[in-house]
Amino acid sequence: MADVIPTNVSWPNYSAGNVAKASAKSSSLGKDDFLKLMMAQMQNQDPLSPMDNTQMVAQMAQFTSVEQLVKIYDQLSVMSQSLGNNSGLIGKEVSWTVQTKTGDYSIETGKAEVITEKASGIVDSIVVRSGVHYVKVGEKEIPIDEIVQVDNAPEVEEPIVPEEPAAPDVPSDTNGVGES
Repeated sequence: MADVIPTNVSWPNYSAGNVAKASAKSSSLGKDDFLKLMMAQMQNQDPLSPMDNTQMVAQMAQFTSVEQLVKIYDQLSVMSQSLGNNSGLIGKEVSWTVQTKTGDYSIETGKAEVITEKASGIVDSIVVRSGVHYVKVGEKEIPIDEIVQVDNAPEVEEPIVPEEPAAPDVPSDTNGVGES
């Protein structure tokens, strides 16, 4: 029998994210698809009756509109996740759900049992990592999109400290200096 020699093959552009992205099919047309369709139409038009100039201008206007809408969408996405908007959460009480697997398995559902609880705390700061915004509550970092409720922080009553009694006025002792 031949010896089995393990090979260590690595593909530099292979990753689970690249495979998922390549296999995902989108049902919506983007601006690139629109441009490809328009170019195919222009290449395959009848030379005896070419496209009218007004049709060409109308299609170019549609392409420009699609491109501008994509830019507006991108800007709105960035604005909704802006640090300025999220900084208003500092000092507020936020709530989120926490799911904990019990380790038990339900035969009826065929899934692991999960306990869902609501946790809350006061936001200390906002953290941004890889474009994702997190609120920092103590040592925990919770993604902004997992927050289910925002409230004003409960008012903390200051302890009543008794005032110290005022010191009685004591006449100054001159020790007879300056007396006549």
